Amino acid sequence: MAEQTMVQAGSSPALRWGRWLIGGAIYLALLIIGLGFGGELGVFVGASLNVIPFVGLAILAYFAGQRFNWVSVACGIWLVILVGGVAVNAFGTSTLAILGTLPRDANPSDPEVAAKLATANIPGLLLGLIGAIGIGSLTLVPPLRHGLARVMPLDPALFTHTVALMVIVTITLIMLVPLIILGEPPVLALIRQSGESVSGLSNASQLRAQIYGLVWIIPAALFAVGFGIRRNLAATLTRLGVVRPTLPHLAIGAGIGLVMALVVHFALPLQVSLWQTLGWPTTDQEAFAKLMAFALSPIGAIVIGITAGVGEELAVRGVLQPRMGLWLSNLFFTSLHAFQYHWDALLVVFVVGLICGVVRNRFNTTTAALVHGVYNCVLILLAVALA
Repeated sequence: MAEQTMVQAGSSPALRWGRWLIGGAIYLALLIIGLGFGGELGVFVGASLNVIPFVGLAILAYFAGQRFNWVSVACGIWLVILVGGVAVNAFGTSTLAILGTLPRDANPSDPEVAAKLATANIPGLLLGLIGAIGIGSLTLVPPLRHGLARVMPLDPALFTHTVALMVIVTITLIMLVPLIILGEPPVLALIRQSGESVSGLSNASQLRAQIYGLVWIIPAALFAVGFGIRRNLAATLTRLGVVRPTLPHLAIGAGIGLVMALVVHFALPLQVSLWQTLGWPTTDQEAFAKLMAFALSPIGAIVIGITAGVGEELAVRGVLQPRMGLWLSNLFFTSLHAFQYHWDALLVVFVVGLICGVVRNRFNTTTAALVHGVYNCVLILLAVALA
């Protein structure tokens, strides 16, 4: 099996562990220095926090395998901390969105304040997040994994696949819970209340943060599929679906991306009008415009096109789709946007992701990244031109 391809037959497990521990120590030192001193280094290392915890879990899962040893224990602890951290972040962000509607000197014993808190349903939010973790944990039950393996390219016996399935299912549910309970995306709710972007960074800094994120995602994707542990570079790129694009790939990717952007641009107002006619909530366009204000320029369009196109496709269609399948990986991709989009926009994200997933299956991840990048770039350029 390709999953078992070793990169260096002569390298001992102790030697491989030593390299990873040294690398981890260097990263931890960089993280502490960057977050401690702040500034540009802080923004750079901060961008790693979206991906490095997942890479660490993947590395532990590869080394743990089927044997119960200290690596397996460490992997389990890391898994609990990772999932718990995502849930705590979701709860904290959502709670801030709820409390942001209250006066600073609000008294919880005040009947009006108490009524508003009750309507906000913080207990429901907490129970929803706990339920998401519980449902995700069911994937650790072997019969369920074997059942899912009938409809997914998943090996239910592999430890790495088991860990990946549990994480993807759990995080997908966690990301959707706040939207379901609050009735609006929490990040947009915070922006609506504060009247400005929640990042606290300038437009230029936010663009640089996007670039820094891509700098971290590229090696993270390589390590997440076993580079340096079970695959050499050539096998890793094959597993990710990364190829040197041919002229037909470039034409197909650019053409599909352009058509998708034009269709969404002209059809989206009709969709929003339909949803509003039916009485369904739609994405707060004013708050979303403030969220994306940093990218509304030709340079911003190029940066977002490259970083989101390459980064998201490499992570979702490159790393996840070959193991989690088209539908689950795309649900995960869609859920990652649930803090900033309402259901109307999430439907568009799901369709776009589905098309990129089909392109990945039919061609490769490189072409899918081109589709995604051109789509994002053209949409932003159209928004800039019509502003």
